[in-house]
Amino acid sequence: MSEKENFILFKEHKKQDQSFLLEIQLNHPAKLNVLNLEMILALNKKIKEYQKREDLSVVFIHSAGDKSFCAGGDVAQVYLKVLESKKTGDDPALAVRDFFHTEYETDYLLHQFPKPIVLWGNGIVMGGGMGLFMAVSHPVVTEHSLLAMPEVGIGFFPDVGASYFLNQIPKNFGRYLALTACQLNARSACFLGLTNWAFQHKDKQNVFSFLNNTSFNSKMDFNNKFIGFYKQPQFLSEQRGWFEEFQKEISRALEFKDLNSFYDYLSQAPLEDQKWEKNRQNFLKASPSSLAIVSEQLRKAKKQTDLKFLFEMETVVALNLVCRSDFSEGVRALLIDKTKEPKWKPHHIDDLDSEEIEKYFIPKKGWDCSLKV
Repeated sequence: MSEKENFILFKEHKKQDQSFLLEIQLNHPAKLNVLNLEMILALNKKIKEYQKREDLSVVFIHSAGDKSFCAGGDVAQVYLKVLESKKTGDDPALAVRDFFHTEYETDYLLHQFPKPIVLWGNGIVMGGGMGLFMAVSHPVVTEHSLLAMPEVGIGFFPDVGASYFLNQIPKNFGRYLALTACQLNARSACFLGLTNWAFQHKDKQNVFSFLNNTSFNSKMDFNNKFIGFYKQPQFLSEQRGWFEEFQKEISRALEFKDLNSFYDYLSQAPLEDQKWEKNRQNFLKASPSSLAIVSEQLRKAKKQTDLKFLFEMETVVALNLVCRSDFSEGVRALLIDKTKEPKWKPHHIDDLDSEEIEKYFIPKKGWDCSLKV
């Protein structure tokens, strides 16, 4: 049975033991498989339907094309709805609430899904793509994987559950990822504990065949059999282990707990390394408000284990952010007009007001930010 809903495909594969594998494919490679509202609604509906199926054995999520698993949520779609609402005098937050609410609810459902999910994270895995990747039980990287949470560059913040999963990364390295939009290859993703599974992209069909031809009695049974099937690929040892190489330098930067001190340190800490410099420039050019929100977001979420609470907190922040100028300006400058020179307000972190930052975490009257799960 095959069904197409907009740019996402669902197909059941019957197995010999009368269970079935559910294949989900993001199917919009021309736009790097970014998640628009229609795709998110379709995925949300299917996840709710299939979480109740006892005869479901395993889920396999992948994408069309070799360049990108998912480059994020369709922020251009959100941007246009925000502009339209401002022209009509409506609340921009209410105009885009369904997008964020449904995306976060879907990620939450994937975190709680009762059956194993293998996600083939080949190519670009960023933003909303990372939300899916980090929500499943068995996320896979390949030699082409490129993972990141780059939201501070467009005046937004790392959402889709990043409040939780960035805080799970050892040595507070998740803070560095969020503030610098650092891109990770497969080796660094494994080193940081974002995944335990790496395959060569050419082995995708072999993995799918294993999933489709093997019986699994439980999540534990699946994990044991997947471990038995798994062989670590050679490319992991051949890739540059940038995070391993620069652990001391990153840790030194993270010793500066407050944002201003972190900023001062990175401003004066260039190294003769192209990747370090790229990360440094990402940070220096990011929205000051976004940087402050990230710092407060991760602080508030540090010891919080209630995923539902964290997704609801992110909903509040997201709806507040779309009402402010930095989000629209960032999307315009980086993705629409592509001038690459956003005009942030405020322009520098020295001009930030801590009381104003705290307001991003307070819902406005009339907003329903709760997850109905």
